[in-house]
Amino acid sequence: MSDGAHAASAALAAALADAGLDVEVEAHGRLAVLLARGAVPALADPAMRQRATALAAAHGFSHVALDLSPAEDDAR
Repeated sequence: MSDGAHAASAALAAALADAGLDVEVEAHGRLAVLLARGAVPALADPAMRQRATALAAAHGFSHVALDLSPAEDDAR
């Protein structure tokens, strides 16, 4: 991941945390992948998904994807 992509991911993750959504963010070009893990209940709310999409756009991303895979620790 480039420094710019890393900075954008970190900034988006911080903005999402401020909005009440604790996720990790991975950048793949202009795609922000939200690693949902424990945030799945919050993401069930359409308003939260809309907020996450708007924040991603504000941080330079054109698309958002949710990774709902369980964390490795949860899979054991």
